[in-house]
Amino acid sequence: MKRNRFASTALLALVFQAPLLADRKSVDCNKGQSLNNAVQGLSPGDTLTFTGVCRENVTVLTSGITLIGQGGAVIQSPGASNDVVTIDGAQRVTLQAFTVQNGNSGIHARGNAGIRLQNLVAQGNAQTGMLIEGNSSAYITDSSAQNNGLDGVDAENSSSLNFNGAFLAQGNGVFGINLGVSSSATLGAGTITAQQNALGVQVSIDSSFFLGGAASTLKTLNNITVGLTVVSGAHIFSFGGTILTSDNGLDGIDLASRAGMDLDAASQVSALNNGRDGLHLEELSMANLFNNPQFSGASGFTTLQVSGNASNGVAVLLNSQVHMFDQAQIQSHNNTLAGIQVDNGSSLTLINSTVQDNTGGDVGLTFGSRGEFTANTIVHFSCDASSLIRGIPGKTCPIP
Repeated sequence: MKRNRFASTALLALVFQAPLLADRKSVDCNKGQSLNNAVQGLSPGDTLTFTGVCRENVTVLTSGITLIGQGGAVIQSPGASNDVVTIDGAQRVTLQAFTVQNGNSGIHARGNAGIRLQNLVAQGNAQTGMLIEGNSSAYITDSSAQNNGLDGVDAENSSSLNFNGAFLAQGNGVFGINLGVSSSATLGAGTITAQQNALGVQVSIDSSFFLGGAASTLKTLNNITVGLTVVSGAHIFSFGGTILTSDNGLDGIDLASRAGMDLDAASQVSALNNGRDGLHLEELSMANLFNNPQFSGASGFTTLQVSGNASNGVAVLLNSQVHMFDQAQIQSHNNTLAGIQVDNGSSLTLINSTVQDNTGGDVGLTFGSRGEFTANTIVHFSCDASSLIRGIPGKTCPIP
């Protein structure tokens, strides 16, 4: 009898607990159930699935939870003044397989939050699709940020982004991706495409962007102004990655105000058919191209290809520098002005390169610039009396 009584008691407990657990683990917003209320009831380790269109704002305060949309689930803010999903200080939060739209920001992580975004779409928000700020971090896989009023993705105030898989930043009002105020982004095995934004990707204010290997590709295509800009002490580094920037309204790549770009380990960079320069440097900025196979393990050449740009292939201005070492090369041809233009106290170290068939001349140095040349093919070369060159036998400035 005792055994039966205990068994019955346990069975009744399971019967009464099961509906409570089910209520906490699944929400159907099309039936009027509140996703936000369910999220507030979660404990670390819980997973909540939801379906339908949830017309509410959701706040996540609990670490270690997972929120998964099913069947084309959507979270839609009732008004554009509030963020759709806010993660406030919570760590190890996974958001997967749904759309956030029509809010101020679609996803807003703040206060040292740590989130994983998988198969997320952030679209039609008044400000930013995904805002990561306040020393927060986001691991982003196979997601997109489209048609937001300002930025697709914005990382601010010492925050970090880690991209894998495919990411699309398209049709945003200002930046496809913006890194501001000492923030960082790393691209692992995957492709970022930033297209049809006002500006594709900006790395600014002591921030950094790292392409981590041959499986990483960054594309900036058909943006209204610049494809990729690095500015105000910021830096981009590619260790064997690929960068393609083409058909942008102004420069393909723009380095300004003490910015830097390092290309190593047989990185491949192409700046094609842009409305101004392929690669533009100014205000004490620097580009380094190099590859030491013994160190990198990559046997090929780090290569910069600039072709079909409406102004210069490469413009090095205002005390800026382009340096090349070991296995590196520039291929510059069919640009409307110069293949490589160096001006106003800037410097160029050019090796292993071919610069030819540019309408306005191939390499030109003016106004106190310096050039060092080794093993190049240059068809039309010029420099003025204020410039210094070495490495071209029998040539000194000025050369008309």
